[in-house]
Amino acid sequence: MIRCKGLFALLILLFIGWAGCKKNSQIDLKPNLNVATDQILAIRPFTYFVRMVAKAAADSALQAAHQAVIDSAEVTLDAKNQKYTFTFSNKMCADSVIRSGILVATVDSGFFHKGTRILLTFNVYAEDNHRVNGTDSLHCTGIVNGEYLYDNWISGIVGKDSLHSLQFDAMFHLTVKPGVMVQGVKQMVIATSGTTHGISSAGYSYSSSIVSVLTQYERCPWISDGLINLAVSGVTVPGGTIEFLGKSVCSDRIQYSFEGNIYPERIRNKYLN
Repeated sequence: MIRCKGLFALLILLFIGWAGCKKNSQIDLKPNLNVATDQILAIRPFTYFVRMVAKAAADSALQAAHQAVIDSAEVTLDAKNQKYTFTFSNKMCADSVIRSGILVATVDSGFFHKGTRILLTFNVYAEDNHRVNGTDSLHCTGIVNGEYLYDNWISGIVGKDSLHSLQFDAMFHLTVKPGVMVQGVKQMVIATSGTTHGISSAGYSYSSSIVSVLTQYERCPWISDGLINLAVSGVTVPGGTIEFLGKSVCSDRIQYSFEGNIYPERIRNKYLN
C-alpha cells in the first residue's frame, strides 16, 4: 500500500511537470512567433555585415593584395577610396545561409579609427531568397581600453516572400574588441546593444530592446549570446523574449519565450518558418 501511494505521488508530480511545460493552447501566440522570427531575419543581415567588414579591415592579406575570399564572399578592396566590395554567388556561407548579391562598405578613414564613418549598402542582396534593402551607417565614437565604440543606424526592409515584407528601424551601439582570448584563440569580439521598432510581415507593430548584449565572435558565424525583449502592440500576449543560447559554444540555437510558453528554435533558415 505504501508503495502504491509513492507511485501515485510520483505520477502526480510528473503530471504537474508535464502541465507546466505544455504550451498554452488557449492563447493565440501566432503574432508573437511571427514578430520573433521577423526580428531574427531583420537583424541577421546587418549584424553579419558589420562582422564581415570588421574581419575584412583586419585581414592583412586583403590589405596587401586587395582581394581575398572571406566566408564564401569574393572581397575586393579599392584602397584609394577605402571601399570594400563583397560579392556572393548564391553559395552557402558558414552560418548555413545562402547569400547572393553584393554588399559594399565605404570607409572614410579606416574601420579602426576614431571618428570614422562607414556606409554599408546592399545591391540586389538576398539571404535564403529574402531580399534585403535598406541603409546602414556606423560612426566610431571613441576608443576605450582597446575597445572601439560605434553608433549604428539602420533602416531596412526584408522580403519574407513575394507578397510580404517586414520593415524596421534600429539604433544600435557596438563595441568591437580585437585580440580577445576566447577558447584558447585570439579573435575579435563584437557586442551589440540598442533598440528596434517596426512592422512585421503579418502587419504587427512591435518594438524590441537588447537587455543583454548580443555577442559575436570572429570565428563563429552566429550570435552566440544575448537576450532581446519584444513588445507587440494590440495582441493577446503583449511581449516576450528571444534568447541566444550558443554561449561559449558556437551554435545557432535560440529560444522564444511568451508567458512561460517556450519555443526552442534555430537561426538557420529551414527552422525559421
